[in-house]
Amino acid sequence: MGITKLAAVIREAAPEAVSRASLQDYGGRIVAVDTSVAIYQFLTGMPEIHNRNGENISLLQGLFFRTVTLLENGIKPVYVFDGRPPELKQPLLAKRAETAKFSRRSVGAGAISAASSPAEQSGGLDPLLIPDRASEKDCETLLRHLGVPCLQAPGEAEATCAALVASGRAWCTVTEDMDALPFGSTRLVRHLTAGKKGEIEEYSLPIILEKLKLNRRQFVDLCILLGCDYTGKIQGLGPKKALNLLQKHGSIEGIMQHTNKQNLPCPDDWRFEEARALFLQPSVIDDSRVHLEWTEPDEEKLVQFLSHQKHMKEARVRSRMENMRKTQLKKRKALEKMPTPEKRQRTMGEFFSVKKNVKSVSKPQSVDVPQMFLGEKSHSHSPHPSGS
Repeated sequence: MGITKLAAVIREAAPEAVSRASLQDYGGRIVAVDTSVAIYQFLTGMPEIHNRNGENISLLQGLFFRTVTLLENGIKPVYVFDGRPPELKQPLLAKRAETAKFSRRSVGAGAISAASSPAEQSGGLDPLLIPDRASEKDCETLLRHLGVPCLQAPGEAEATCAALVASGRAWCTVTEDMDALPFGSTRLVRHLTAGKKGEIEEYSLPIILEKLKLNRRQFVDLCILLGCDYTGKIQGLGPKKALNLLQKHGSIEGIMQHTNKQNLPCPDDWRFEEARALFLQPSVIDDSRVHLEWTEPDEEKLVQFLSHQKHMKEARVRSRMENMRKTQLKKRKALEKMPTPEKRQRTMGEFFSVKKNVKSVSKPQSVDVPQMFLGEKSHSHSPHPSGS
């Protein structure tokens, strides 16, 4: 579910926080990808493609072509997989499991698992389209052969993506799920692989906080009031009223103290304080142990996996890899013709095949992610990592 109607609230109350971009604008950037949402897109946005063994390979095919497109444009993705969901999310998962008893679908390499949960768009995702661990393993194998790093989050993937952005290890979180903002991602990018210029949306958390006149803690309270995965919401409290009350009273506790409980009844056993803590102090990967490295794709291993094991047409795999190399070479030659050496130095890092092994930028000064923006109404942008 994500955060209900948060995107609409931001577009109306803080339109300056949303900018449009093209895929090329992210060349040379390291982006943290919420893998579960990407997987969902491939399972719902593409027709089912079955190989000779009857396996649905839509997921692998979609991930292959999308990742190659990112690499082709000089974008360095790091894919983050969901870990163990928090205890507060169990009621939602139980509801999904109950629904799944009556309607099961086969996805990827295996069956649906109600215990692992994908990130969800604010409009709501099909709870049945949840890949099992075997499907995720196939994704990891594919990404490894493409030379792209993967991380296993201890908890929610969006939270670890946000931590990577806050610490300067990544430029933005790439997801359709608005949860990345209350988790503290200073930049959220949606529709990154959109074909047309201007379809990509970038949300700036510092500008959102400034325009909404909220600090980070208050923004998290707003997200809880709108509706999140971890707890219920006050019935009858719409987005506009929720924002107005929060701006006036400063917290959920303040709203509860100054409003009529009969007109705005709180849910039974409303665990909003625990939900708030999950957003402000999430379980994230230890940034000091993160080593990000991109290597040149291994085409022969790709063909062995995608074509020989999964029976994707070998000609398609090799043709796409060849087109990527040609595009990268063409762009490198164009950069070499640039008159200023400084410009060449700044942008050559977009293309992975310059070196056999390209490592991420060194770790900037760490940021206390859970405390970011606490007590502040605006904040400057985080460091701008590139791949050079």
